[in-house]
Formats: sequence, structure tokens, C-alpha cells
Amino acid sequence: MTQTRPADVDVLVVGAGPTGLTAAYEALRHGLTARIIDRKAGRASISKALVVHARTMEAFETMGLAGDVLAAGVPFAALNIQAGRGRPVRVDMRGLPWGDTSYPFWLSIPQYVTEQIIETHLGAAGAKVEWNVWAEHLRDHGGHVETTLRHDSGHTETVRSRWLIGCDGGRSTVRDLAGLTLKRSDAGATFVLADIRTTAPLVQDEGYVHLGREGLLLLVPMPKPGRRRIIAHMPGAVPPAIDTPFLDAMIRSRTGLDIGAHDLTWQSRFNLGHGVADRYRRGRVFLAGDAAHVHSPVGGQGLNTGVQEAHNLLWKIAAADGLDEEAAGRLLDTYETERRTIARGMVHGTARMTKVMTADLGLAHRMRAVLAPRVVGRPSVQARLGRRVGMLDTAYRNRVLSAAGRRMPNPELRDGGRLHQRLGALGHTWVAWVASGEPLPDPADARWRGLPVLPVTRTSLADGQPWPDDAERVVLVRPDRHVAAAGRTPEAVWSALQHHTTCGPPTR
Repeated sequence: MTQTRPADVDVLVVGAGPTGLTAAYEALRHGLTARIIDRKAGRASISKALVVHARTMEAFETMGLAGDVLAAGVPFAALNIQAGRGRPVRVDMRGLPWGDTSYPFWLSIPQYVTEQIIETHLGAAGAKVEWNVWAEHLRDHGGHVETTLRHDSGHTETVRSRWLIGCDGGRSTVRDLAGLTLKRSDAGATFVLADIRTTAPLVQDEGYVHLGREGLLLLVPMPKPGRRRIIAHMPGAVPPAIDTPFLDAMIRSRTGLDIGAHDLTWQSRFNLGHGVADRYRRGRVFLAGDAAHVHSPVGGQGLNTGVQEAHNLLWKIAAADGLDEEAAGRLLDTYETERRTIARGMVHGTARMTKVMTADLGLAHRMRAVLAPRVVGRPSVQARLGRRVGMLDTAYRNRVLSAAGRRMPNPELRDGGRLHQRLGALGHTWVAWVASGEPLPDPADARWRGLPVLPVTRTSLADGQPWPDDAERVVLVRPDRHVAAAGRTPEAVWSALQHHTTCGPPTR
């Protein structure tokens, strides 16, 4: 992207939650400079979001974080769903049709632990979170953004950054300063969240869902033995104090279970609303995470969506350097086109599911009691609990190129591991499916345009792995493991990129 570079830093990130930390770390990984600030005094040791899904683990894999995150969490082994007075339905999470991923599970891990892991890697890469600092004013000058920062000491500074990313939550200051809006719809539901230790004989790595007339109740496993996250819909009045006697009585009333709640370390209540920002980008200012969307906690989608947004955005910001002004603008616009569409679908889906699960009319309750066990037992529904909730089927639709935007298939390889693990950590990678008797591609061939080439043969795949159609034998894979384009030859792929899409590598 041709421009003068008067900026002090390439990327200024406002907000040091999981989305902001991912954005800052991804900026550094892609060779940019970054600062990250947060208005809070420091990192709080409270759980907040609790589930990391498979697609997010794949993003962490490209960032070199997956091993640390996996070691700090506990995968769900099963989900027990009780509706009415019948026997609970047990869903074996390990037996779901997850398909082609190295992470076939929901991972329970407190948000602050995930944040600590990313922050540790961020520090090793040369940056640190600047606490007690917030954005007070911003102005986009076209070639850079000028942001006034205020420190808790009272002094201010003006920072010029080439890009500004607002990851500062549902009440985003950056969103307001940039003139962007997020209209919330009141869902008419109040939820209580609490982290406790329990003496009840619950299986440590299994979750429990109770769909009753008194309200939706979830008991979510946490990594430390005996600890649980309580998520409870409260159709009636919520007492001013959320304490263990209240939680004990509420759970006993709904389930008959004496949970023995004690050691309450965190609790929160909120009136549920949902909405998506009108824009994800204005000039050189972007929104990501809760600054861009608010929604129900059902399904644990929030943290995961934010991390994936940062993962989508930062490679594009880095790639924009190699493009002219018009091409860079088109590439950066795809962030909103792709991710806002995903967010709208996610918000709509979680709102609909929450409405079904919290409706307190007698008829709705009776229908849940009768239908839930039958529906949850269906293979198609259980598949959604795996791949769909795990975000493995996320795709950015392209009306012209059918393969473009899909998550790159991740088949198992004969020598161990999966295809994604063989792709480059940065930049685009060619994948060439080489049939028997065909020569392996020569990376020095000019047709590959200097990008790394990964040949895949039938013998390199584990038994039973799929083979693509001839029309998609050559695939250009984006840094976020989505397909840029596919075709019979690299020339066909390159032609398609030039005419129909803007998510290829920069051409210099």
C-alpha cells in the first residue's frame, strides 16, 4: 500500500482481552509493530468466558499457542441434558462426528488463563500490555490515525498509528469515537453466572444442562477438580446478593440435586441483549470481539468469534503493504464482509436457541420435555454439537469461486499429524494434490510465484482420507487456513484471484 509512514507504531490495539491480545500478537508475528493498552489496572483472575472451540484451537495452532492452551484446559467428555422428569440424555462428546480436526472437543479453560498464555507469548515477542491507559480521542488522517491516550497519572500522549483496532468490549470507546454504532435488542432474559466449588458427585469432565419450568440451568466443568461454572436463566426476580445459599437453593429447586456450593470466586448477572455493529471498519479503524457484537452466552461463541476475527484481520493488514491503495482497500474490506456475516449468523443462532431454551410458557416447557430427548438423540443434531458449535464449518461464501472462503480440509497424514500442521506459519501456501505417476511440483517453477508448495500424494495420506476433485487439484491457502482459490493449475488459480477475489497474497 503506497503511502508515507509518519506513524509511531503500525498497530495500536485498545483492549487487552483475548481478542486484543490475539490482534497484538498476530501483528508482531506478521512483522508489524504494535502497542496494546487497557483501561483496567491489570489482569483479573476471574473466569468470564470458559470454552475454547476446535476452530479457535486451530487458530492457536498457527500462532504456536495450542499446546499451552490444551495443557491448561480440560476437554468436555460428555454433556448430560435433562428435560422434564425423564431420564437425562447423555451426549458422548468424544464420539461425535468431528471430522478433520486435531481438536475434537470443547475445551474448558477460564478466560484469564487463555489471556495469560497469549500475553506470555506476546511478551516473548517483545511487547507488553500497558495497563491504566485508555483512548480519549481519535482522528483518522487518511494515512494514519492520531489517538489521544490518557494515563491514570493524568498525563496524555498522542500516538500516531497506521491502524487502530478497537477490542474494548461491548461498551467500546473506540466504536463511539469512530462514529460506529451497535444497536442492541433486549432479549427479555436475565442470567446469573457463578464459579463455585461443589461437593456433589458430578463427573469432573462432564457438563450438565437442565431444561425446566424454573429456567435454563447449566453446570459447566472447570479445569480444577470440583469447580463448576453455573449459568442460570432467572425468569423471576434476582436477589441483590448472589451467594452460595442462594445458588444451593436455586439448583436444588430445579434439579433436586444438593450441590453443596462453596468457595464462590466470581459471580455476575446481566440482562441479555444481542446485536452487531453497523460497520466493522471505518478507514483505518477496525472493531473486533465484543466491540463488534454482543449476544447470548449459549454455545460459548463470544471469545472464539473474537479470536477468529483478529486472526482474520491481521494477516490482511500485513498483506496490504504489498498492494496499491485500491487493492489494499478491497482486501481490508473483506474483513467486514467475511466476519460481520459470520457474527450476524452467530448472534441470530444464539438468540434463537436461547429463546427456545428460556421460554417459560407452560406449552413451551411441555414441548421441551417431550421433544428435547428425541431431538438431541438425532445424529444430525449431535453433529451440530461437534462441528457446527466448534466452528469447523465456518466458510466465507464467494458467489463466483465455489471453493474460495472454505476452511481448508485438514486430512490425517500417514506419518502423523494433519495437513494444516504442514502449512506455513505465515503467508499463503500452495497445496498441490499429486496423483500417482505425476511428478512432484518444483517450488522453483515461476508458476508458484515464490510461495511455498506442499505436495500431497495418495500415499502421504492416512487410509480412508478424501481426495479432491480434479477441478480443485491446486489450492492456494490463506494464512488463516481458509481457501483463497482452487483450480486445476496454478495459472488457473492465479487468474481467478486477479479477477474475482481479493484474498490472495500481495503482488509486488
